[in-house]
Amino acid sequence: MKFKYTTIKILFVAIVLSLSACKDDFFETSPSGDLTGSETYSSTKNIDALINGTMRYLMETSTSQDNPGLSAITLTHEVMGEDAIARDGVYGFRDSYPYKDPFDNTTRRALFFWSFQYKVIDNCNNILANVDNASGTDAERRYLKGQALALRGFVYLNLVRQYQFTYAKDKNAKAVPVYTEPTSPTSVPKARATVEQVYNQAIGDLTQAETLLVGFVRKVKNRPDANVVKGLLARAYLTQENWALAATKAREARTGYNIMEAAQYTQGFNDVSNVEWIWGHPQQADQNLGGASYFAYIDVTPAAGYRSIMPDPYFKQLFADGDIRKTLFETVTAPADPMYRWIKYKKFINKADQSGHIVLMRSSEMALIEAESKARLNDLTGAISALNEVRVKRNLPGAVVANFNQTTLIEEILTERRRELWGEGFRLYDLLRLQRAPVRKESVETIRVGAADVLIKGHYVLKFPDNSNLVPNSVYYLFPIPINEVNTNSNL
Repeated sequence: MKFKYTTIKILFVAIVLSLSACKDDFFETSPSGDLTGSETYSSTKNIDALINGTMRYLMETSTSQDNPGLSAITLTHEVMGEDAIARDGVYGFRDSYPYKDPFDNTTRRALFFWSFQYKVIDNCNNILANVDNASGTDAERRYLKGQALALRGFVYLNLVRQYQFTYAKDKNAKAVPVYTEPTSPTSVPKARATVEQVYNQAIGDLTQAETLLVGFVRKVKNRPDANVVKGLLARAYLTQENWALAATKAREARTGYNIMEAAQYTQGFNDVSNVEWIWGHPQQADQNLGGASYFAYIDVTPAAGYRSIMPDPYFKQLFADGDIRKTLFETVTAPADPMYRWIKYKKFINKADQSGHIVLMRSSEMALIEAESKARLNDLTGAISALNEVRVKRNLPGAVVANFNQTTLIEEILTERRRELWGEGFRLYDLLRLQRAPVRKESVETIRVGAADVLIKGHYVLKFPDNSNLVPNSVYYLFPIPINEVNTNSNL
């Protein structure tokens, strides 16, 4: 990637070190933010702070109110599907919902999605290039290298699924450039690697990280450890349709992370202490970015705020009576309420001091990866067993093998992914890997208000911007390489 090297490099190091140096009881002690040049990488203590700052940069950097770090991608993925809607007339994701700003390579969002992820990669590359010479113990260097590889693999896995169609469709399609060394003023910008090459890089990084992180005990769940890496490998293998390895890694990833009880599901999804959170981003109130934050858009419970992301009425119909998750739906029936006629889904509730934590990986996801993978291998008994790990903790009766064949069981597991993982950024990834189109239908459900039946609000965009129908494998689902990159990288 052809950065304006000097400006961005210095700025980025300053950002991550200053983020690390903020008052923050969640994280390890950080060095002062005035380190420059070789001092940044001179010790494992300094590099540890840089990894911490890189993680916070990934989650907290914001170029505008509607680009709250990785959460901007998470929420974009949701509203580009069918189960979530960006409320009409409300700031944030109203242009992502109709497939406009993710597709348009001239928007600030297109530039942000690309540049901030590659900045994380560049920082990981700098850590990997310098960590072996840092003062500290062998174990400290090994663990820091493992975390940098894990973060780089995580970002490459995201990029390859965001900027090109799925591996099974065409592994030789051009995806995104791969950089494994720090950029410099003389760096030659790279051409786009193939989908297969990017997967090889991501899986190679994660496989190496898995070995390096053996024995690493993190203090906070924001750091990638061996369980996180196994979960990322499970995601990669699932998309590659390597079902056996996906099932194995998913099972290993959730070892030690029991699926939460039903009552915990109603507590707001806002704290990494949750027993099933394998990976998450904790923060304090002074780290919250106000309107530019995940909860500002997805928490629908306050009386004020954006409250942008709403469930589709048809999504509610996916839940059976008795399911604890169904209790989280609430239809707004007061005409004076700005959300009148919308259905609220109260899965995510910010903390009172606005310090809600952001979930990045849960054991429920891993159980469902194992279930789907085993079902596709025609191990229906094993698939049902993994599926029921989730179902019974949601107050549902266990599924019975005799009621399914392979096809119907796979569809049930995919539906369970929609029910369980809503709002966590998986819907667009699933549509792309399954080579399906979102099914958006106008709402027909009504509620009684006074003496009249009024229509509940639902989808109001049913076609692409060119007025064509929603179809599988459309370029409207792919993020564009921003015009800035196209203009500066002739090798694209």
